[in-house]
Amino acid sequence: MYAVLDIETTGGQFNEEGITEIAIHRFDGQVVKDQFISLINPEREIQPYVANLTGIDEKMVRTAPKFHEVAKRVVEITQ
Repeated sequence: MYAVLDIETTGGQFNEEGITEIAIHRFDGQVVKDQFISLINPEREIQPYVANLTGIDEKMVRTAPKFHEVAKRVVEITQ
């Protein structure tokens, strides 16, 4: 069993980026057994070029959960 993880971020300088979207698919080698997909409120500005690239803008993440609110689910699906 393994998990495939995809993350989108706000862009910017290394170590200052925030997560804007996270997708995790738990896979047993043949079938996806579980998945978690969510926009994340990064609590910082999304760089314009990143919004253009990903299609994720500030309005979309304004009411999304913050990472600490989904962290438990991220741990559960990746264990």
